[in-house]
Formats: sequence, C-alpha cells, structure tokens
Amino acid sequence: MDEHLIRLGLVFFTGFIVTYFAIPSILEIAYKKNLFDIPDERKVHTRAIPSLGGVGIFVGVLIAFTIWATPDVLNMNSYKFILTSYLILFFMGLKDDLIIMDALPKLIIQIGVACLLVYSGIRITNLFGVFGIYTLNYYAGFVLSVFFIVGVTNAFNLIDGIDGLAGGLGGINCLTFGALMYIYEEYEFALLALAIGGSLLAFLRYNFSSYPTKIFMGDTGSLLLGLTVSILSIVFMNTNTHSGELDIISPPIVVLGIIFIPLMDTTRVIILRVLDGRSPFSPDRNHIHHQFLQSGVTHKMASVALYLINIALVITVIVFRDSASILLGVLILFVGSASTQILIFLRYKRRDKRVDNLNEKLEELKKENQFLR
Repeated sequence: MDEHLIRLGLVFFTGFIVTYFAIPSILEIAYKKNLFDIPDERKVHTRAIPSLGGVGIFVGVLIAFTIWATPDVLNMNSYKFILTSYLILFFMGLKDDLIIMDALPKLIIQIGVACLLVYSGIRITNLFGVFGIYTLNYYAGFVLSVFFIVGVTNAFNLIDGIDGLAGGLGGINCLTFGALMYIYEEYEFALLALAIGGSLLAFLRYNFSSYPTKIFMGDTGSLLLGLTVSILSIVFMNTNTHSGELDIISPPIVVLGIIFIPLMDTTRVIILRVLDGRSPFSPDRNHIHHQFLQSGVTHKMASVALYLINIALVITVIVFRDSASILLGVLILFVGSASTQILIFLRYKRRDKRVDNLNEKLEELKKENQFLR
C-alpha cells in the first residue's frame, strides 16, 4: 500500500482518538468551573452548554499532525507561521468563549494572522481567468489573500449556529481538500486536512449528543476550522492541477464550490444587515440554518440537509471541472442556491400542511363539544 495513504489513515485515526478522549476531560472541567455558553435571544439552544469543544479539536489536530508529519515539514518556514497563527487564534477564541470580546479587536487580530500567513508564502498568485484575471502581482495577491483568509475564517465562525453544522461542513471540506491534495501530491497539507477531519468527526459525537455530554466547538474551534480551510484553499489554488489524475481548469471556482455554503450564507447576511442599516457584525437570525429551523426541522435535519447540498456541490465541481470559469460558477450558484431554497420551501409547505390538519382537528373538537352541550 502507498506509504502516503497509510500516513493519511494514521493521522485521521490519531486526530479522532485524541479528540474523542480529550473532550470528556474538557466537559468535566467545564462543569466544575461553570464554563458554559449561556442562551440568549439570538441563540437557538435553551440551556447552558459548554462551548470549549474547540480545545479538543485543537489538541487533536496539533498532536496528530506533529506525530505523522515528516521532519522536513516541521522545519519549514510556512509550518512555523501556520502554527503561530493557530496559537494566536486559539487563545483569542478561548478568550472569546470565556469572556465575550468585541468584534473590532477580533477582526484586527484576524487580519494580523492573515498577514503573517501571506508573508510566509500562503498567497493567492493566480485567478486562472476568473473575471478575466490570471497572474496577480505580489501586492494584489497579498491584499486578496488577506481578505480571503479573514472572510473564510469568519464564514465558519458565523455559520456555527446549530448542532453539527460547522463541524460537518468543515469535515466535508477538509476531507475533500485532503483527497485533492493527495491526488496532486501535496502530502503534508493532505495530512493537515485529514488531521482536522478526524478531530471533527470525534467532536461531532459529542456535539450531536444530548445533555450532559453535549458540547459546542465555540470560537476556539470555528476560527481554527475556518483558518485551516482558508489555508487549504489557497494551497490548492496554487497547486499544478494539470499534474494529477484530475485536470482542473479553474481551481478558484472549484474552491468556491467546496466552501460555497459558509461563504454564501455570510455574504447574504452581511448584505441584509447593511441594507437594514445595521452593522455587518450585529447578530441576528437571518442565517440559512435559522431559515431551516423556522421551517420546522430539527437541528440534525437542518445540518444533514446542508451536508447533502455541500456534497452535491463537491460532486458538481469535480464532474464539471473542465468547464469554463463562468459556466462552472453559474452552475455552483444554481445548485447551491436553488437546492437550499427548494428544501426550505418544501419544509414550509409540510409545516403549513401540519398546521392546517391541526386546525381542522380543533374545529372538529369544537363542533363535538357544542353538540355535547
């Protein structure tokens, strides 16, 4: 068997095991020290739940990757900057989970982290014809990369609103990137993708659980997840996608398809907030998962529905990978937006039908009561 494939299996398994056994200890500490995410008017949970699951994910990723990465990678300049960025966002997220931070300081720190990563060489260098643009000069690539890293990081932070959603979508994204990195022989970044994929799977065991073993990933986890997906996205865009078994014409559009749901949702809610005259950072219940919940589905059903849409988008961009950028982009928008709205519409219709049936039964009961009198 391929040595790299064995390492990928081992790093996934290690990430899973470390996180799986770390989270019970985190839960014990959270209950003893009263470290909970308290429900309020903008949150969908109704009881205090620990929100330090990201600590378990972080530990799982760090240990798994460090064990199975080659010594050459651990000495690489980019790895040092990635580790530094992880640590900065980890402590910022931990602080925000324990004592809420204002949005502006968080944004400034995220921009600083993005600048560090771009300085280390993780930078978008080519748009492959998207908007008619190909090779980017250093400064344009720097600015675009910082904007992209901050945007994707916040997209996963903002979509972490119901059980399993951020963790599941992040897992699908990371496993997809892991497979693509393996195909194009970017083995160490494939390891990073599989490390977080395994850790997320273990986390979902507790995130989908019920009280008292339930836990949220919090900002500690969602920021780490978003940062990792942004790094994998940029590395993939810079990979020679004509060298492997899959010949991809437009890597940026493929990336868009893989991470479409968090990006689409974040863009949409920010536009709605601005049009409403509010700050882009103001909380609300306009996210796509809130629409699913309002249509009458459970947290798990809403998350699974969005998983399926994400998988459909991944399949779409892989099947149509040799299409022109504009055509593939339109296809992604159609598949992602249309499927989401159709599912919500069907759920609303089903809910309305249940309400109508209930009203009919109430009317019948009223008539029976009148007859008995």
